[in-house]
Order: sequence, then C-alpha cells, then structure tokens
Amino acid sequence: MTRAVLAVAVMLAACSPAQLPVSEQAAAARPADASVPPPSTLKELEAAHDWQHSPGEALNAAWVSGVEAILGKLSRPAAIDGISEAGFSCIYGEAHQDYPDPMAVCTRSFATRACQMDWEISSTAHMGMVGSVDGAFRRDCVGLDDDWPDKVNSANDDQLAPQPAPQ
Repeated sequence: MTRAVLAVAVMLAACSPAQLPVSEQAAAARPADASVPPPSTLKELEAAHDWQHSPGEALNAAWVSGVEAILGKLSRPAAIDGISEAGFSCIYGEAHQDYPDPMAVCTRSFATRACQMDWEISSTAHMGMVGSVDGAFRRDCVGLDDDWPDKVNSANDDQLAPQPAPQ
C-alpha cells in the first residue's frame, strides 16, 4: 500500500508544472498594485529591483525609465544632489559659451560574491534645468549566463573577483 501511494505521489509530482526560481516567485507574488507610487528617488529605484537575479533587459529598461522619471523634471543642482546622495561619482565635460552646463556622466558599482553590477547616468542641462537624462545597467557575473548586456570573459568567470585595480 505504501509503495502504491508513493508511486502515485511521484507521478503527480512529475506531472505538476515546473516551479519558478525563487526570484521569479517573489516577483510573481507581488501584485501589480497601481496604488504603490513609483520610486521618487534613486535609492527607492534601487530598492525596487533584484539587480543580481532579475533579467538584465527588464532591469535596464526599469533603470532608464526610472532615471528619466526621477531626474528629468529637476533643476540641474537638484539632479546632481540626488545623484550624489545615491552614491554615484560624476565626471563632467567642458562648459562652452553655447552650453554653459556641461554634460555629467555618473557611475556607481556594487559587487556581490556572484556579480559585479554597474549603473550609469548621463545628463545634460539647459538654463539650469535637466535637458536630457539617460541611464544604463550592466552586470558581469561568475560564469556567462547572467552577464548583461553582453557575455563578458573576466576574472569573475574564474571566480577570482574582485579584479585588481587598473594600473
């Protein structure tokens, strides 16, 4: 009798739908609730996503649209303050008489044992207001399967992360 019950249980388990990975289960469990406001700061945008496990294309799209929504309506000083508060380091282009507000390219990196993740924000300004803003997200993980946007052969793939600083 016990063997028959066990055999039936094994057959039912084999016929059941495949389980989602843990990160996808968490995403599926979260309802798409319109009452939850979109992120209003870069820190909130960062906290809203699983940057190590979610699909890279979706993360990049969320980052770009989030950065545009958060920073696109701000004054240049407020945007730079928000970027700095989120832990980004910026470099600036040269000002010109026709373009007195130089372009800023700001980056932030974070590494886990499995992945090196890099976020970028580039912005221009016109007359003290943000003129255009764009973002990018990249991920280099141990192995090549989770790298995004391109497969990157690096020391991470040999599990030798972090890489030594450039000379």
